[in-house]
This record gives sequence, C-alpha cells and structure tokens, in this order.
Amino acid sequence: MTRSETITHLATALAKAQAEMPVAVFDATNPFLKSKYASLGAVIQASRPILAKHKLSLVQFPISDAAGIGVESILAHESGEFVAERILIPLTEEKGKSKVQSAGSTLTYLRRYSWASILGMYSDEDSDGVAAPPANMPAASAKTASPKPATALPPVPMEKLKR
Repeated sequence: MTRSETITHLATALAKAQAEMPVAVFDATNPFLKSKYASLGAVIQASRPILAKHKLSLVQFPISDAAGIGVESILAHESGEFVAERILIPLTEEKGKSKVQSAGSTLTYLRRYSWASILGMYSDEDSDGVAAPPANMPAASAKTASPKPATALPPVPMEKLKR
C-alpha cells in the first residue's frame, strides 16, 4: 500500500463515511452458481453520495504487467491525503470469451472487490462461490470443506509499473 505522509483527515472522514455506508443492493445473480451479489454499479451507487458528503473520492485505474492485469484504487480526501493499493492477477481465458472479454470481466470483478474493500463495505453473500460451512461443523471438517486459499501475490514496486 502506498499513502500520503499523513492520513489523519482521510482516516477521520473515512470513519464517518463507514458509519453511514449502506449495504450495497444485491442486484445481480451469478448465472453458474445462482448466488446473488452486488454488481460494481450497485457498490459504486451505494457509496458515492456518502463519499461526497465526507469529501472523499475513490478512483480506479486498470494496470498490467507481464504477469497479469489488475486495478489500482486510490482513496483520497480533499486535504490531499490518500491511500492506494494495487492488485494484479494472471489473465486467464474463459470458455466462449475472447482474451479481451476475459480481461474486461476480470477488471470489473477486481474493481468491485477493491472498491468495497478499500471502503470496508459489505457487498455480497459469497465471495468465492462456495457456501460457508455450517456453524456447527467441526473445525477439521470445515477446513477440508473450504477451498484452498489463494496465494498472495508479492507487491509490485510502483517504478516497475510506470511507463
């Protein structure tokens, strides 16, 4: 994560914004898993008025390198304070989609999760398409029922991504 030298004003404004932030409306259904989720539009629509009220802005840029594609999200306050984070993942091809269409889907997905994450929003019922194990399931069984967690990518230095 990169950030301004101070984030006092940003942190104060974000805390106030989070106290007022509504849950994003579940306005879409995954056609394969039949699970409901909040689309990128719903997440943005739910948060923008609150961000504006507290003098915050959130912008996102597509980024890429030889390893994959991703998004850089920058949360800023009117004072000039900011925090920024990048996520890059390998570009994979999806059946029935061109590489460009797959890239678009991936960017939208990353934007939705990044937008909600940087604001601390709750925006969908199931982040990976696999239902959580029941609360009364023993810990060992719960571990085997869950998918293997994704391996974190190492951070990419800003200098390497600048052209």
